[in-house]
Amino acid sequence: MKADFIIRGGRVMDPVTATDQIRDVVVSNTRIIDPQGEMVECDHVIDASGCIVAPGLIDFHTHIFYEGSGTCLRPDFMISQGTTAAVDAGTAGTVTYEAFYKSVIAQSTVRIKSFLTTFSGGQLDFKLCEDFDPCLINLPRMERVIDKYRDNILGLKIRLSKGVVPDDKGLEYLKRIVDLAEELDNKLGTSLRVCVHTTNAPITAGELAQCLRPGDIFCHCYQGAGNTIVTEDGGISPLVLEARKRGVIFDAANGRGNFGVDTARRALAAGFLPDIISSDLTLDKFNIPPYAKNLLFVMAKYRTLGMELMDILRAVTAVPARIMGMEGKIGTLKPGADADIVILKQKDLSFTQKDFRDEELTSHELLVPQMTMCAGEINFCQSDFFL
Repeated sequence: MKADFIIRGGRVMDPVTATDQIRDVVVSNTRIIDPQGEMVECDHVIDASGCIVAPGLIDFHTHIFYEGSGTCLRPDFMISQGTTAAVDAGTAGTVTYEAFYKSVIAQSTVRIKSFLTTFSGGQLDFKLCEDFDPCLINLPRMERVIDKYRDNILGLKIRLSKGVVPDDKGLEYLKRIVDLAEELDNKLGTSLRVCVHTTNAPITAGELAQCLRPGDIFCHCYQGAGNTIVTEDGGISPLVLEARKRGVIFDAANGRGNFGVDTARRALAAGFLPDIISSDLTLDKFNIPPYAKNLLFVMAKYRTLGMELMDILRAVTAVPARIMGMEGKIGTLKPGADADIVILKQKDLSFTQKDFRDEELTSHELLVPQMTMCAGEINFCQSDFFL
């Protein structure tokens, strides 16, 4: 059997198969294969000794409408950080979505899916605020865009923060968007999720979670401003726990203003782990410490807070792949999956991260990408690796 690459001797970690062992990963063309005992011929053997070999990372909450919004970065820059797939969390609206698809999604090596923000103009700049009044929704255009790009659009996005929505109408706005998603599903035959930015919402975390359906996204779940998921006694809001039982997805989506060290520490102590860990990367944070430099930087926070590495990897591979409708294709190293692979070296070093109040969290280990492979092609390699 002829293969293109053998990644040899690495610690293979795959949450989908519960694999955590030293073994080889074999790549042929665009896919991972199982030689099934056959002799493999290969010109390119990659020595991954001392490294972790994992599925390519999936950053489920980013802003990557590059040159279409002042908030966004170029998605392929994330490949050097081990990210091979991403979700744009509602930068584009109905007026701007086609430009986003044609100029960024269709042109990128990183696999991209997206949410459609319910404000037609989208999220244009840090100093321009969307207006989520349901009366402003251009419903006919929204229907056309969702119908045309149904394979890419995962759902609808709303930011439910004080100063973004009126305090007395936040709950009304949210319920309308949830109803709208159901109306569009019935009309178009789609399965739209609702993704809610929850930081400093004008309603309690429990009231917000109570509105969401199975599969909807409660993002920024460890935000520390205003109403949080943690109760005064250190427990988790009962309505939040009920929402999780119903199948609501809780995404950390850290960013800069959407993460509170105290909230995260108390929630994790109560056993409330995130379903998804994502970065909420925007241009003002990308590659710049100390808030959310990249997805691996964010993952280090949760390692510092006591999460097991396999649970962290699951939250940046298997779970987002499933929510994206790409389970078995990405987010795993199973034979037959696309060869989206990252080789990581754990480095022991101390560095400080901060939350929205500048409370510090000191980490002592960081996973550093040595190589990133997208669909069987090496798209990033450290100069001193694979010599």
